[in-house]
Amino acid sequence: MSFLTKIFKKKSNKTYLILNPKGKNSIGGKAPAELIIPKLETSPIVYLGMISKHESALKLIDFNFHLVCPIFIDLQQPVFFDYTNALSPKLIRENIDSNFNILFDDIPANAYIEYKKLNFYFDNPKPTKIKIGVHELEVVSGEIGHTGQPNWIQNDAWPLCPITGNKMEFLFQLGDIDDCKTKFGQEILDKESIDPYLSFGHGYLYVFYEPSSKIVAYINQI
Repeated sequence: MSFLTKIFKKKSNKTYLILNPKGKNSIGGKAPAELIIPKLETSPIVYLGMISKHESALKLIDFNFHLVCPIFIDLQQPVFFDYTNALSPKLIRENIDSNFNILFDDIPANAYIEYKKLNFYFDNPKPTKIKIGVHELEVVSGEIGHTGQPNWIQNDAWPLCPITGNKMEFLFQLGDIDDCKTKFGQEILDKESIDPYLSFGHGYLYVFYEPSSKIVAYINQI
């Protein structure tokens, strides 16, 4: 299957993440004071926002899910966090294939990166269809991602929970969010010519969850 076909092929059973000031969920913003973000020696772990425990589109999540992820390392292999304590997620380092090696020499592990807070909600609007060459693309105004099934750019990389061994549940994926501008730390990102808004190498960040162990996995494909 070609790269463009993978990007543009039609998907069913999607619920979209749509920017809206009245949404109960957020992307970007400052982490709450009570949240303890773990440290990683090769990259800052960035606060990416919050999914409300009252979000009916993600019934597996029974806690306020604060997304934290080291987005400046190679995430082609999943990075796992233990959310047994939802306000103190633990980075899992043992018996996994995650690659924690440094990717950007000019982005120190203690750098503080914060993005503008935007609210969003989950909804099922009818997409507008546009064509790019021979490919048909469905577009939803304000969309920043979707649930349902992951739209893999590369090969299927569905993670297994390192605690239970179970295939993890797909929660959602995120793409570039042009309106989620860097609020703090852009002078550091400029050293590596990283865009002044939240993006994942112009690919997708995929988020998975295993409810029995409360393990979250993040994967990036470009």
